[in-house]
Amino acid sequence: MTPAILWLTGWGMPDSCWEQVRRQLPCALHLAPDFSRVSRPEEFYEAVEQTARSVAGKELVVVGWSMGGLLALRLAASRPVAGLVLVGATMRFVRESAERDRGWGAAVLQRMKRLLPKDRERIMAQFAEQMLTAKERGQNRVDTGTAGAQWSQQALLAGLDYLASEDCRHKAASLFCPAVVIHGTDDLICPLAAGEELAGALPAAEFVRLQDCGHAPHIFYPDVVGTAVTRMVKQIAQKHGQASVQ
Repeated sequence: MTPAILWLTGWGMPDSCWEQVRRQLPCALHLAPDFSRVSRPEEFYEAVEQTARSVAGKELVVVGWSMGGLLALRLAASRPVAGLVLVGATMRFVRESAERDRGWGAAVLQRMKRLLPKDRERIMAQFAEQMLTAKERGQNRVDTGTAGAQWSQQALLAGLDYLASEDCRHKAASLFCPAVVIHGTDDLICPLAAGEELAGALPAAEFVRLQDCGHAPHIFYPDVVGTAVTRMVKQIAQKHGQASVQ
């Protein structure tokens, strides 16, 4: 049985950001929900759950980046998954002042939500800039001027509400599936301490730290993310006594 791979992108980001990783698994069944027209926060998870249901009976590997990592954790808590690969992810995006090393204050998201309808391009460009280190900005792999271009205004606002409300800290300890947490040391969106906390909370997690990397490891280190996903797919295939997926 060839596992299905569910790809969950981050806030405002296109599904195409996974292409460098996905092409390393040409024989896998690739799935991705469309978040671009979501209008309410709960619709993000509804879209994920509906996509997962479409491959009922197949082993499912879930790869989540940033907001997609929160959705991956929530899915794994509600139905069996064969494995998780969590990239630049966290269990809780908004944190109180005592935990500010692991997340943003609620006021930052509230400000973004207030300004987004007035100056969408600037807010999205600023967010995209924060995803990258100075070195990464010089590599021109991310067009910060087009961030969020595919998402409707309603979807972006709903995504900010989802990030403000979702809390998976009480779910992680019950997720015994294999997991790989991949995190950049210079991530300003989901700080490194949030990734370390996540890996420590998951019972069967491997933590991969990427030095001098920001919030987009799958774009700047696609081979690292691809290797993690490929290894998980091969382990599932071997468990079922089948040839590994290349």
